[in-house]
Amino acid sequence: MASPKFRPATLPRYSSGSGSTPAGEYSRRQLIIILSFVLLVTSVTMLVFHVVASPFSSNNKDSVGCTKDTDFTIIRWRPNSNNNNNNNNNNGIKQEIDSHGNDNIVAGDAGSLLNNNNNIQNNDNNDGVAPEEGQDGVVEQVEPIPFPETLDQEDGVQYVTYLPYAGITNQFYGMLRGMEVAKALGRTLIIPPITASSHDKSKQNQPWSKFLDLDRFQELTGTKVVEFHELRDAEKAQFSMMECKITCGFGSKRTIDFTAKGFLKQWNMNVTLTNLSADVNKLDSITKVLAPYRRDKFICISNTYKISVADKLEWDRFGQHLHFTQELEDFVQDYLDKNLIKPEAVYDANLKQEIVPTQKYIAIHVRRGDFAQYCKDNFPGPKMIKCFPTTEEIAQRVDKIQSRNNPSGSLKEIMPVFVATNERRPEELKKFADLGWTYLDHDQIGTAELLGVFGPMMVDQVFMAHAEALIGIQMSTFSRVGALRQRDWHNRQVEYM
Repeated sequence: MASPKFRPATLPRYSSGSGSTPAGEYSRRQLIIILSFVLLVTSVTMLVFHVVASPFSSNNKDSVGCTKDTDFTIIRWRPNSNNNNNNNNNNGIKQEIDSHGNDNIVAGDAGSLLNNNNNIQNNDNNDGVAPEEGQDGVVEQVEPIPFPETLDQEDGVQYVTYLPYAGITNQFYGMLRGMEVAKALGRTLIIPPITASSHDKSKQNQPWSKFLDLDRFQELTGTKVVEFHELRDAEKAQFSMMECKITCGFGSKRTIDFTAKGFLKQWNMNVTLTNLSADVNKLDSITKVLAPYRRDKFICISNTYKISVADKLEWDRFGQHLHFTQELEDFVQDYLDKNLIKPEAVYDANLKQEIVPTQKYIAIHVRRGDFAQYCKDNFPGPKMIKCFPTTEEIAQRVDKIQSRNNPSGSLKEIMPVFVATNERRPEELKKFADLGWTYLDHDQIGTAELLGVFGPMMVDQVFMAHAEALIGIQMSTFSRVGALRQRDWHNRQVEYM
């Protein structure tokens, strides 16, 4: 620990005539030496105390190699004075540590988050509303209600849930792996809403059922799910405390992320993060360490995205059965009808009626922006095309697909091309237009106004899922989800760059 700066008080001057006496200079040197010694002893004492007493000095390993820094962690929001949720309110957050496992919750100061791993406080936005004060000027602390007590205790239903993680695609996979946990435990999964991540910072959320048909999903899989908003009204809910068990370090060796903190804040909750008997990430191991809680009404785990499922079967068991809602499908079909010529009706012998085939088109997913630096760092040289292909390289692939599907070169058979992208550079968008491609400009389409803040990304997924041919980015999970839908819904193979 660096020694603090010390400025000694002004020393008395012993003067005789024009200069100091030898005795005066000797006394001054004595005082400086004594002060320096005291400062050195103080600094060493503080350093020793910090090393010995700090609860973060522990670096114990459990049987599976995950670091345990504490027995439990508390993430604590300062509640609003009116106890109502406001998505645009950004009260402070603080993470409090008790290495002995004592339940001594300390109210968090606005604007600080304590990182377990390195004991560094990072500033968060600090425009929160302070708790209301009583007449005597003392701050009134709002006692949080345990979240399980807000559930119906007589319905006989046992629940499991999790904290959402990162962007929308990671939240999607976190949901699938949460379904794996719920199925293994024989519980109903409480699905958190799609929650704003550090990518968009909109401070908003939307239920998955806005875009995915969860009723149809339950009929197809037998999996029992319920959404968070069905059990809790964010605007009226009382300030609550939710306990979550730590899975693979989220809450011990690393803090929960921006998305999870936003979720807690939007739903007016604090969370206590507690260690399980082992910090694990494999599905079968997690179900074993959760066994002691089999009688509990409610279980929460801190992260599902990092759960390892054998053979990555979560898509086969659950993902492929999450179909889009009719509202979302109709939105895209209306757009196609307005912008493309409808094919002529054909007779379907199985249905014994005429049907109008869906328009054929090529969809391209091009991830740019925040992806650039990641790709440069991890895929240099010839590998860059798998992560950050140029527009010219993508155009060559489009030409090959057009030639393969239209060997005669008939103008009528040339398929239109739609581009789903976060590209915003005018020169690149001009290249798309010059190539005759249509950039899905959701600002112009008005997608967010009609479908909500996450509507644009979900509309992109519909375009990708139903395209006659999909060109995707191999290193993008967003592309890979589109590719899986192509494979399982239409028996088509994605064209990875």
